Amino acid sequence: MTGNAPNQRPIIFLGFSPALVVVELAGAIAILLSILLIVQFWEVLPDRIPIHFGFSGLADAWGDKVTIWIMPAIAAIIFGVLTAVSRYPHTLKYPVPITSENARRQYLVGRSLLVWLKAEVCWLFAFVVRQQILVALGNTQRLSMELLLGIIVVILGTVGVYLVKAYLAR
Repeated sequence: MTGNAPNQRPIIFLGFSPALVVVELAGAIAILLSILLIVQFWEVLPDRIPIHFGFSGLADAWGDKVTIWIMPAIAAIIFGVLTAVSRYPHTLKYPVPITSENARRQYLVGRSLLVWLKAEVCWLFAFVVRQQILVALGNTQRLSMELLLGIIVVILGTVGVYLVKAYLAR
C-alpha cells in the first residue's frame, strides 16, 4: 500500500508508552495549575488585568479580571482537540508517504509529536496566566520575554526533532 491519502492508510491501534502517559499528565497538570493559580489569587486580583503583552514584554491591553479564565479554557480546548486527533494518527499529515511498512513507525512518531506539543502549549499558557497574575498584582512590570522565547524554542525544537524522526522512520 502506497500513497499519502488518509483513506488509503492502514488503521493501527497504538498503545501508550509510560513516557507518553507522563507527558499527557504533564499537560493536564499545567491546565490544573493555571486554574489553581487563578482560584488562589482571585480575591486579591484587581478588577483589571493584563490581557496582552507587546514585544517589550509590557502589558499593552487590559481587561476585566474574569478574562484571565480565557487562557486555561483555550488550553483545555487545545488539550481536548489534540487528544482526540492523536487517537486517529492515520488522518494526520506526514512529511513522508505512509506505506504498510512504515505506518506504525510514522503513526507513533506523529502521535508523540502531538502529545509533546500539547503539553508544551499547556505549560506555555500556564506561564502566561502566572505572568498575568504577577503583573496585575504589581509584583513584576513585564512578561518574561526570555522565558517566553525559551518555551517557543522548545516547541520549535520539538517540531524539528519530529521531522528528523519522521524522516528516519521512512
